[in-house]
Amino acid sequence: MRVMSSVFRPMAIGMAIIALLVISHRPVKADEVTLTGYTNGCFCIAPPNTLAVQVDSTFGLMYTNSTFNGTTAEGFRAFGAAPAPPGTQAVNNFGSFFLASSLANYTGNIFTLRVTFSAPAGIAGSSSSLFFATLTGAVASDNQGGVFIDFNNTPQVFTFTNGSGSGSFSLVVNDLSIDPNSANDISANIFGPQQTTTVPEPTGMLLIGTGLIGLAGLIRRLTRSK
Repeated sequence: MRVMSSVFRPMAIGMAIIALLVISHRPVKADEVTLTGYTNGCFCIAPPNTLAVQVDSTFGLMYTNSTFNGTTAEGFRAFGAAPAPPGTQAVNNFGSFFLASSLANYTGNIFTLRVTFSAPAGIAGSSSSLFFATLTGAVASDNQGGVFIDFNNTPQVFTFTNGSGSGSFSLVVNDLSIDPNSANDISANIFGPQQTTTVPEPTGMLLIGTGLIGLAGLIRRLTRSK
């Protein structure tokens, strides 16, 4: 019986340590998500997918793409920085429009925005999504008229899984209006972020360390008694 006890006791302690490892690595929920990416756009159905500067135009209306980077706070992140000059890539909006004063009618034209996320990694399906808009308005003469760009404002939900955990967030692209001979940006909102990560808690690690020390001491005593 003493021999059996000396065999099974270390096994029981080892199993207890394994159980502590499992318990200490429980999921921890975080409310914020860090997002990085870039946009592209065209007055067509399929814009390119490139991080480089990208420009497209129709009549006197020009679009230039953008990059963005930010972390949500209290479940929200707004992207809407000032527009950049035509042909210059903006930062932290979803692209810039410039409307010239040349005469044109824009009603019935379309614009497609591509949003590509480089972080968080592991977005399900594809890290790139399209947002479609219709154009309304005309420029009658210098500084008269204007254009309204009407996006489909239905929130798009993105889910992701990577080595750090899993989560989700929603993206809405806002409509915008632009006056002749002026610029405006595409703004967007991130909301409802959720992220779950698996990390060891300090208490669990302390218990694991104590258990390992005890197991090492027990094995040492058994070895010496033999």
